[in-house]
Amino acid sequence: MNKPNQPNPTRYDAPAVFGPSLMPDRSACEDCENWTISFETTRDAAARLLPRFFELDERAFVSVHRITYRGVDYLAGGEYRELAIGVDAVYNGPQETIKAAFTPVLWVDQVSALVSGRELLGSPKVYGRFPDAQFPPGGATFDAYEYDGRAINALLMRGEFRNLSTLPAKALADVNARVKAMGVHTFGWKIIPSTEGAPDLDYPTLQLTRWQFDEARIGEGRISFLTPGPGEAPISARIMRVLADLPIKEYRKGLVARGAAVIERQMTRRLPLPERMATGRNL
Repeated sequence: MNKPNQPNPTRYDAPAVFGPSLMPDRSACEDCENWTISFETTRDAAARLLPRFFELDERAFVSVHRITYRGVDYLAGGEYRELAIGVDAVYNGPQETIKAAFTPVLWVDQVSALVSGRELLGSPKVYGRFPDAQFPPGGATFDAYEYDGRAINALLMRGEFRNLSTLPAKALADVNARVKAMGVHTFGWKIIPSTEGAPDLDYPTLQLTRWQFDEARIGEGRISFLTPGPGEAPISARIMRVLADLPIKEYRKGLVARGAAVIERQMTRRLPLPERMATGRNL
């Protein structure tokens, strides 16, 4: 994997009076985990998770990604965990058509990663807590909470993998060849509110992360979305009500993978507004 760059001396973020941003243009993390559970839902339900810039792909797939980044440069070698929801989407722009997952929400347990994702990349990050995963025989489980990782009433979701088996070397090589050739692109939505009506910024983004997996297991992946109330999860309660209403028609194979990742912040780009947007959706 490539080494990370130094912080960009021309980019500023808050608190800006103390000098340029400390956030590097790219972060290389040599020891990462990416666990994925995906399912097909109805088109009407998935459409609720897309802003006006994007349309649904041929099939309405939703994915849950639990990711751990270790050895993070701007955290002095520390780590953070995040949990992202993705919806398979299409951007039909003036000059190009792109297929990628749009991320309507991510939970993250480090404030620096949360702020930079929102301000720079257009990632809708909110705060969450992720206790260590459990590994029953042949499987794995994980939980996500808002704030207190011990309060069962604040549990947001639980993921479970069963009957995991090692992905054969040839299949793993094929996966790595695909992600190396194209990287993993995701859509964002950079929206910054104004104190006077219309947002100060409101446009779609395209982000890039590069992965190389050293090992992977596949099996049955299942997700349970819970619905804590505003008293237990004041920020996430409204989000979980929407996610819990997603019908699950069919699951795809679950993935538990470990390897290296490079977050390519300098490759994030603003997408021009599509000429033809999904009708009737102001947001």
